[in-house]
Amino acid sequence: MFRKQNFNILFMFMITLCVCVNASFCAEDFNTAPHVKPDGNKYNFAFVDYDEYMPSSRQFYYILSGLEELGWIERGRLPFTIQNIESSEMPTKEMFTVLQNTDLGKYITFAENAFHYLAYEDQKLAAEDLITRSGKDIDLIITSGTSAGLFVKNLALQIPMVDYSATDPVASGIIDSATEGSGNKNVWAQVEPSLPLRQIKYYYSVQPFKKMGVIIYGDEIISGLPDIKKSAEEIGFELVIYHIDEQPRETKEEQARYYQLVADKFRQMSKEGIDSFFLTVDLINEPERILALVNPLYDRNIPVYLMDDVTNIKHGALMLISAYDYENVGRFVADTIAKILSGAEAGSLPCVYKSAPSIYFNYDTAMRINYPLKFEFLAVCDEIFTREGSR
Repeated sequence: MFRKQNFNILFMFMITLCVCVNASFCAEDFNTAPHVKPDGNKYNFAFVDYDEYMPSSRQFYYILSGLEELGWIERGRLPFTIQNIESSEMPTKEMFTVLQNTDLGKYITFAENAFHYLAYEDQKLAAEDLITRSGKDIDLIITSGTSAGLFVKNLALQIPMVDYSATDPVASGIIDSATEGSGNKNVWAQVEPSLPLRQIKYYYSVQPFKKMGVIIYGDEIISGLPDIKKSAEEIGFELVIYHIDEQPRETKEEQARYYQLVADKFRQMSKEGIDSFFLTVDLINEPERILALVNPLYDRNIPVYLMDDVTNIKHGALMLISAYDYENVGRFVADTIAKILSGAEAGSLPCVYKSAPSIYFNYDTAMRINYPLKFEFLAVCDEIFTREGSR
C-alpha cells in the first residue's frame, strides 16, 4: 500500500481538519461517562437500514468501536472486527443479530428483533413495530442513509434517532439545518457537506474532462445530483444524465432484470461522447458485476470515478476519492450517542463533520484505458489495487 507521503497542490484544496463546524447552537457539555438508565436497566438500541450496503456496515462497525472507546461497550466484547466484516461482506442486519445475542457489558444492548430493512419489509408493519416499542424496550434508533432516516423521522417518535451516511440530510428533509439545529429535538443526522461536489472537483484536477456521464438510480438527492450539477456549473463541463426508476431487486430474477437494464444504459451512455463517468450510490450494489457493466466505457477509454464504496475499486472502477473517514466519523457519531444518552437533545447537537480525503486507485484499469499516470499522484494514493492485490 502506498501511504500518503505529502500533499501536492491538487490535494490541498480538499484537506480540512476533522472538526465540527458552527457549534454555537450546541447543547452544554455533558458528562458522557457510561451509565445505566435511571431504572437501573441498559439502554436498548434499534436499527433501521434500507438494504445491504457495505459502506453502511463499515460505518456501523466504527460507531460501535467509538462506543467501545468511550466505555459504553466493554473492551473486548465486540463480536467481530472490521476485517471480519469486510472479508465476509457482513450486512448490518447480520451484525445486529450477532450483537443482540452478545453481552456488551453493563450499559447498552441491541433489542431483540429490532432491526428493519425497508427494501424487504412491509413498511407499515415496520412502523407499527417501532411505534409500539418506542420508549418501552427501545430507547434510541440508529438509522443508515436517507430512506431510513426519513422513514423514522416521519414516525415522530418520542425517542431519539441518530442517522449516518445520508447523502444530504438537509436537502432530503431529515433535518432542517446542519448548523442551526435539526428542527426536531429527537432527530440528529450526520452531515458530510457537499461530498460529490468536492469529489468531482478533485477528479477534474487530476485529469480534466469536458463531458461527464451519470446514471441516477431512484432519488436524485440520495444520488447527489444537485451537487453534481453544481460541480458542472462551477467547473464548466457538460453533463449527460440518465435515470433509472427504483426497481425490485430482492430475488435473483429481479436482480437479473435490473442489471440487464443497467447494462443497456451503460452501452447507451458509452455512445454519448462522454470522456468521464461518475458512478453514484445504489446503482451497482454488487461490486463483482461492475467490470462487466462498465466494459463499454473502458472500450472507449472512459474513466469511471466513484462516489462511494472502495470495493468497487477492487473490482475494476478506476478511482475513489473518499472524503469519508469511517473511523473518525464513527467516533463522532458515537460521541453524539453518548451525549444523547447523557441528557442532550439530539436536535441541539452539531451535525457537520468534514473529513480529510483518501484516494483509492486501480492501476490495471488505468493501464487498460491509457489513463495518464504521474508519480506525484501515485505517491498520495492511500491504496493502489492490481491483479496481485493492493499495495
